[in-house]
Amino acid sequence: MLETTAASSNAPDRTRGRATSRYGIARARVVGWLKAVRGQWRQIANVGLLVAGLGLGQGAIFVVQTVLVAAGQYELLAAFGTHYSFAILGIILVDAGASTTLARAVAGLPGGRKERGEVWRIFCETSAIRIAVAAIIGAIAAVYVWHATSEGFSRWYVALALPGLLLWAVNGVGLLDGLRLSGISGITGSAAYVVTAVGLALAAHKSSAAAGAILGGAFSIGYLVTLIAQWTTLAGKGWYPQLHKLTRAGLMRALTDGCALSFQILPGQVNMRVQLVLSTVYLGAETTALFVYAKQIVTASTQIVGFVLRVEFPSLVEKLAAAGKQNLGTMLGAQRMALYCAAMFAVGATVVAGIAAEMPDLALHRAAMVIAGFAPTIFTMSLLLMMMQALAATGAYGLAAWALAIGSAAGMLASYMLVTLLGVYAFVAGEVVLNLVGLYVGYRHLNR
Repeated sequence: MLETTAASSNAPDRTRGRATSRYGIARARVVGWLKAVRGQWRQIANVGLLVAGLGLGQGAIFVVQTVLVAAGQYELLAAFGTHYSFAILGIILVDAGASTTLARAVAGLPGGRKERGEVWRIFCETSAIRIAVAAIIGAIAAVYVWHATSEGFSRWYVALALPGLLLWAVNGVGLLDGLRLSGISGITGSAAYVVTAVGLALAAHKSSAAAGAILGGAFSIGYLVTLIAQWTTLAGKGWYPQLHKLTRAGLMRALTDGCALSFQILPGQVNMRVQLVLSTVYLGAETTALFVYAKQIVTASTQIVGFVLRVEFPSLVEKLAAAGKQNLGTMLGAQRMALYCAAMFAVGATVVAGIAAEMPDLALHRAAMVIAGFAPTIFTMSLLLMMMQALAATGAYGLAAWALAIGSAAGMLASYMLVTLLGVYAFVAGEVVLNLVGLYVGYRHLNR
């Protein structure tokens, strides 16, 4: 009797326990879902702001270039395209991979967060390396301009653009990315492009020297405005810069990381500059201007694909790790959004440019023909970016750099051998060769 009574009294407790357990599970699921939705919306917001920054900044340059192409300002566009391209390469080299290393420092290790003092020490050491790189680039550029050329545009552009490179040595892009403010980083970065677009508009119909001075000055002013916006944002988040004593170990680590990360970017950038030089030497100013104009569209499209990859990189790491064996199918399946964007941009640009190319009375008729030829490379270039992300997700940083180096060498060789035969379309062939070779090297690694 006592046992029956005890069992009866325990039954409601077990029922309440199961109900509480189910409630706890349901609550945990709801909380997890809300966190996931919040994280997704943060990712979407960052992608949106990065795209908005691209449209505002490089879109402004593209609009001005469109007006100047229609007006026949090919000499100015060719000079600007070549010099600005090398200036942006300098910006990339000066950053020395800090956008990645500083982001990791701010976000902290998986087991805990780094103290802010440690982050600022890493920032100071990284910035010291960046300042040294900027000084080396500036010295090489100055020697070349003042001893190897007497062209007024080059001299004035380099002289007034070099301060912009030195300023960029203390940029806060990596800090913003680490704080999950990559969208703000994109918006503030657009200021440099907008100022350059204004300078390009003002340089029209000016002498060569005056145009170089305007555009070089605009380059430096633009990056000064960007830095002010970045550090104002960081100050608003309570991140005020602190000076710390440099250590030899920290400097060596910053140098090593910077070289490794820069080498992944450098091959493709060098390939583009070689194509510009080949175009200038073999094809003339007008074709070079059209080439630069077409590449603006390709670059903008692949940058948007890159934004998607940048925001979704953590989930790519998880999916590839869960898959066990990596292969091409796994890679594409884990990056479907980027794949769809690449296909959409490539088809859209080809169709629109193809229609415009069929209108011989259109002022941009020749430009449309060149764009139609380059549009398919949006897809192949995006596939290469996806492969590089997959290699990075598996920790194969060295292989990614090696694949890009081999691909770039093959692409530059193809461009050089075909430029007199195919004209500007030799660079289309060079891009496709670069992308396919890089994809093949990455594919062999994933299959292993």
